[in-house]
Amino acid sequence: MVALGKTPGSGATAVKAVAERLGLDTSHFAHRQSFKPVAAAPTLFSNPPKGGGRSGLSIAARWFLDRGYTVSVPLEPAAYDPVTESDDGLQRVQVKSTTCQERNGRYAASVSHMRCGSPTRNANGNRRKVPYRKDEVVLFFIVTPAVSYLIPADVIDGRLSIVLDEKYAAFAV
Repeated sequence: MVALGKTPGSGATAVKAVAERLGLDTSHFAHRQSFKPVAAAPTLFSNPPKGGGRSGLSIAARWFLDRGYTVSVPLEPAAYDPVTESDDGLQRVQVKSTTCQERNGRYAASVSHMRCGSPTRNANGNRRKVPYRKDEVVLFFIVTPAVSYLIPADVIDGRLSIVLDEKYAAFAV
């Protein structure tokens, strides 16, 4: 508007008049948009969001895809979730989601799994949680309600769980 010699808020009529006086094409002014509100329609998806990490893999995949890396998800059960391209080649990523917040407000995340067919059992006879081996996972993508983290497996170094405190702040993405 200022470039046309008009004050901001002068309106489309004033702009069209100036454009016509300057010999500019004003054919696009002929189409007037309707500002009538559209009637609401019922949604087919009324369930509220549920916890439990159901969207962690999608959040991780989007993070990699938004940066231009291809993401592949294994069809069969695997120790990792996606395999993604990186600047250094393909990487096996394990995605973990957590909503478990400690009293100090920091999130705790399990970075272990129960290996199928494992002879390692606890006192109740159930399979025991074990850390991921270095040949299974290269990176952990951990999703919290507040922020996500991309942590190399060797930083986690065989732990069963971690607290996402200042020690892991450098890995926030």
